[in-house]
Amino acid sequence: MLLPVEHLLRASLNARGYRSVRVPTSVGEVHALDGRGVGTLPPVALLHGLASASIHLAPMMAGLRPWVRRVVAPDLLAHGYSATPYGGLTAAALRTGVVESLDALLDEPAVLVGNSLGGFAAVRYALARPERVRALVLLSPGGAPLDRAEVEAMRRTFRLRSHGEALAFIDRVFARPPRMRPFLAWATRRKVAHPAVQAILDALATESMLDAGEVRGLPMPVLVVWGRGDRVLPASSGRWFREAMPGHGRFVEPEGLGHSPYLEDAPRLCRLVLDFLRTASLPASA
Repeated sequence: MLLPVEHLLRASLNARGYRSVRVPTSVGEVHALDGRGVGTLPPVALLHGLASASIHLAPMMAGLRPWVRRVVAPDLLAHGYSATPYGGLTAAALRTGVVESLDALLDEPAVLVGNSLGGFAAVRYALARPERVRALVLLSPGGAPLDRAEVEAMRRTFRLRSHGEALAFIDRVFARPPRMRPFLAWATRRKVAHPAVQAILDALATESMLDAGEVRGLPMPVLVVWGRGDRVLPASSGRWFREAMPGHGRFVEPEGLGHSPYLEDAPRLCRLVLDFLRTASLPASA
């Protein structure tokens, strides 16, 4: 599912000091990029979204690395350089892969930053391992309950049967038309067509989504960034997260950012995240 240019990007990251590590889990091997930072803020683990990969987080990794002790970015199972789970990609396998790989990768409590599906996975990890999460930063996170019509609409959004539909999808992701829009549409259509991606879409069900009480009870600092230009997830998802936020959480809706803000304005996003980490009351490291 990776393109030649993406292999070159990983090689570039490796040359800049990011190690490619492989972590065995009970559902398949997980690949991760692991780079030592030069700052004093806690380690950061970055989780990408559906049909993406850790290498696409490179702009955010570069912006955070000077300020944190470590940057870790795993590929979700069946994405990037990670293996496809034994028996295929399911929501349960995806969750197990995230939990087991982060347990192995992180040697101290970390800040989790997750986008879209990665945001959903970050919340699930924080619920399973609250003592290992210093703070949560969620970028247009998935996981809000969806009714049947919204589930079907989501599936249609990700079923790109033509280049025109792929172009329309790119316009949903970005607040403004990006450079190389036709190439991004071509590459995205290719990735979304992968059987593992379609399997996750087919498995979407309201009973697998988050519960408001779970989110409201998260003990660590939480920041949700929901770009006003996001047209991938339904507006109801943004409202749900705003209402389900813990009392100590923050919900911001920046203008000019869409569904994957690290691709549009990584410096601005990193400033938001770093300001949050500097001002939040972070739990002491274990």
